[in-house]
Amino acid sequence: MNLRQSLRVNSIALLVACGVAFSFPAAAEDSDYASYRELLNPIPALPLIPADNSITEKRVKLGEMLYWDRRTSKTGATSCGFCHHPAYYGAEPMDRSVGVFGEIHAANAHTVLNAAFHTSQFFNGSAATLEDQALAAIRSHVASRSWPEEVGERLNRVPGYRDLSQEAYGRPLDEETIGKAIATFMRTLITPDYPLARWLNGDESAMTEQQKRGMAAFVDRGCIGCHTSPYFSNFSFQKFEIDGGMHHVGRYKVTGDENDKFTYKVPSLLNVAMTPPYTHAGVIRDLPTMVRVMGSKMLGTELPDDEVADITAFLHALTGQIPEDFMTIPVLPIGGGEGDFGPDLTPSTKE
Repeated sequence: MNLRQSLRVNSIALLVACGVAFSFPAAAEDSDYASYRELLNPIPALPLIPADNSITEKRVKLGEMLYWDRRTSKTGATSCGFCHHPAYYGAEPMDRSVGVFGEIHAANAHTVLNAAFHTSQFFNGSAATLEDQALAAIRSHVASRSWPEEVGERLNRVPGYRDLSQEAYGRPLDEETIGKAIATFMRTLITPDYPLARWLNGDESAMTEQQKRGMAAFVDRGCIGCHTSPYFSNFSFQKFEIDGGMHHVGRYKVTGDENDKFTYKVPSLLNVAMTPPYTHAGVIRDLPTMVRVMGSKMLGTELPDDEVADITAFLHALTGQIPEDFMTIPVLPIGGGEGDFGPDLTPSTKE
């Protein structure tokens, strides 16, 4: 990186930290695109693996089954895959998800793809690890409304689960093994093959000229200040208030600090083109509109139409290949004891 580039990047970081609106030239000459290889990096092939939860084939298999099994929820109505489906790139196309009793979630569903790289989970950062996130979703009064220990007791009565948990973790399912197994599966859900990564690795044809112009604009306008490479997020918490989003108070729910009201984790932009709607409230329906909103609210500038189109094209270059195993829903174990096949609910009177 030359001195001019270094000063530019450092200035961006400083201005973002101070909350100052700024702008840089919106495009670079063709001959300058190579310099962006020094500013951007592809994501790693693997995330960091906790020392106490190494990845094995049995653990991935167990986590995959639990991810899809609706018996992890109170009424058998939902599962992790219910709101985070591969058909929608690990998210879903609703502004906010519907929970186990038909209640509405407070926030839009993050994609689970590449969540293994995040330094915290959920828009308010309330879960520090994937293990915490998995258990929090099961406990959630909206998502599943179950107690993990009850889920373990219920599924241990299914021979396929009890035996696989024994093989994977050396004991039957319990709260810890449920969280660890789902987290292990989620650590396999990464998308390292995307056009920008291929371009960074030397494939000049991997991105179009428009995407390269958008890359330059993305960096030079200062978007890279918060959406830093390689995950296109620095995972900090930033103030972002928008109409329709006041039902979710953001980081404040975790810290109780008034300054954290309406601050949210900067989302990763990997696969962002495939996961509308946008914002924590899901109120922005398309990517060009989201680019305009971010330019106005976070950079303090009205981006011209051609630049919006270029940046949008660049964001499409962050779309990766979904892991093949995520595209196939597993056959789940059957069996169990009395009462393990769903709650004693009142049937509908409609035929």
